[in-house]
Amino acid sequence: MTGRKFSMISPELWRSARYHGLSDKAKVAHHYFLTNAHVTSPGCYILPDGYAASDLRWDLQTYQAMREEVQKAGLIDFDHEHSVIFIEKWLKHNAPKNQKHAIGMYKFINEIPSDRLRQKTLDVLAPIEKARVAKYGRDDAESEGRDAKTELDSRSAFGSDSHLTKTAFMRGQRR
Repeated sequence: MTGRKFSMISPELWRSARYHGLSDKAKVAHHYFLTNAHVTSPGCYILPDGYAASDLRWDLQTYQAMREEVQKAGLIDFDHEHSVIFIEKWLKHNAPKNQKHAIGMYKFINEIPSDRLRQKTLDVLAPIEKARVAKYGRDDAESEGRDAKTELDSRSAFGSDSHLTKTAFMRGQRR
């Protein structure tokens, strides 16, 4: 489990013909796929049928039928062999916000056991990440430069990070 406490769901969901074409139980399953505790930042994750059925308090056959309905609607992709869920359009609405976020996503992606869904996730993420870097690359570089300068400025001239060397006296302000 990822321990996520928050997931974003786009308001576009309410205008989706694919979503409105689902049965009520399949809509619950779809919301579960978007918000369950197994969801990772790239929106592709392992979800064994037994866990999902238990979380939803459904029997296994009901869960599998609802998952298949959501999949046929094109809202998720599923790898039966590895029990991996891929949420379609997840990265459109939950793109990486910065370099650290992107690095974290790639770590999750590398752990996806399904070659097909791992590659699909990478293929979807690549243009999104390219656009983010192009748009924010300069801002991130400037920000990282400021962070590095702040870090260097906060270090003591004596080569120590000890709070004792950061006193006003040691900085020469009270002599």
